[in-house]
Formats: sequence, C-alpha cells, structure tokens
Amino acid sequence: MSRLDSNQIDPEELARSHYENFPVGSFLIHPSIRPHVHRIYAFARVADDLADEVQDLGALRDWRAAFRDALDGQSGVPQLLADLTRTVREFQLPEELFFDLLDAFERDLTQFRYADLDDLISYCRQSADPIGRLLLHLHGKVDDENLRLSDRICTALQIVNHCQDVQSDYHERDRIYLPLDLLARHGVSEEDFELPECTRGLRASIAELVDFCGQGFAIGWPLARRLGGRFGLEVKAIVHSACLVLERLRLVDYEVFRRRPTVGSTDAPDVILRSLLLPWPPRAARAGP
Repeated sequence: MSRLDSNQIDPEELARSHYENFPVGSFLIHPSIRPHVHRIYAFARVADDLADEVQDLGALRDWRAAFRDALDGQSGVPQLLADLTRTVREFQLPEELFFDLLDAFERDLTQFRYADLDDLISYCRQSADPIGRLLLHLHGKVDDENLRLSDRICTALQIVNHCQDVQSDYHERDRIYLPLDLLARHGVSEEDFELPECTRGLRASIAELVDFCGQGFAIGWPLARRLGGRFGLEVKAIVHSACLVLERLRLVDYEVFRRRPTVGSTDAPDVILRSLLLPWPPRAARAGP
C-alpha cells in the first residue's frame, strides 16, 4: 500500500524511524508542539519518498491535490492530511510554505542539474527553508531576523545532505546537485560520478560546499539564543548534529563514494550534551575561509 493511500501513517513513528543528521521534533520540543512538528515532517517525508523512492510525478501531484482537498474541507482525505489541516488552522500556518515544499519535490522530478550555487540555493528555498519557517510559526517566533537565520541553517542542512548523497543521487535518480560551475572549476566531468572512488576534483568541490555549510551554521547559530527555551535547545541540537557530519566528511577527506558519513540515534546523547553545555558554535561551523 502506498503512503498516499494509507491512513496508517504514524507521524511520530515516521520521525523517529528516519532520524538522520538532526533530530526531528525530539523531546526537546515542548510536548504540546511536538505532534504538530511530527505532522509537518510526515507530510514532507511522504512527498519526499514519492519523489525519491517511487519517482512518480503523478502520485506526487495526487498528494498535492489531496492536501488541497483537506484544506478546502473535503472528506475522504488521508488522516495525516486531515490532522495537518487542523494544525494549519490552529496555528495559522502559511499554506504557501507547504506548497513550496511540494514544488521542490516536483522540481526533483523535472530538474536534474544545477548551474551554480544560486540555482542550488533557489532549490533549498523551496525544499528546506519552509520547514524552519513553519517551526517558527508553530512557536510564535516569527520576525525578519529569525526567518533570515533559520533560512541559513536550513539551506546548509539541505546541502549537507547533497554532499552525503552524491553517489546515490546520481546512480539512483540521475541527479547532480553539486553546482556545475563548481565542478567545472575543479575539472570534474560527469564521467567522474561513474568511478568507484571520488576524484580529487570531486572531493575539492564537496570541500567547498562543506565550508559553505559551516559558514551557514555559524551565521545561523544566534537563532538558538534568540529563541531560548526548549526550541532554542532543539536548534542547537540540529546544528551540532549537522556539524558532526561536517567533521566526519572532513575526516574521510570528502571520499563519499566509499563511505557515507552520517549521524544517527546513537550520537544523540553526545549531541544533547553538547547542546546543553556548549554556548558557542561547533568547531565545524567555525571552519573554512
């Protein structure tokens, strides 16, 4: 049974089973907010799976239509979408942010190369930044500076994923997210993605993006202090988790074909401890030019 057809989706279980790189609605989030975070994540996760695993544009558009029906008060929609609609109404969440996410997933099925960093960032504005913005709305913490800092963190998180998934994105989905002008500058051709190991140029390209992400986390770090409380701790945990990935990418000299550096649930205690005790940005976020 497809995720689109199923009414058995458990948003909390979906978030817990897909822990990777950063916590999703962890115990740090206030219990009254946590179920709403899980619903948002589950909505995006289903759409992401339709784009990445099923690679079915029609099914993705059906998911969009079902969400539109839910927002319009139609009956017979998946339970997740009915619950998410209640979240949207209760917290007055901007509907366009959800459709930005869906636009990004459709883009995954229609755009397979990115000309330059600006092109990639435009994708991140749709695929990643809306999640951070929705969390700010859930917590009533929306202002221009918080939105700016959140966008920097979310964009960096998305690009970290692209750096980890260079090989699978190419071989399983024919996607290259690394900017083409960056690859050209380092002498990388598409044939390099067919090799069993990363070439020097490909590793240099990933290194530049890792530094860019580190700078993004450093710029966005003050958001945690501005938010304070449990939400601020959650942001710290997210940044610390992602920066562990940056550290591990550097440790393997950006050789992501032979090994995919990750952070998982076993790293959670260390991440939480760092988030509670360290008031400054992770070292990986302060690295780079």
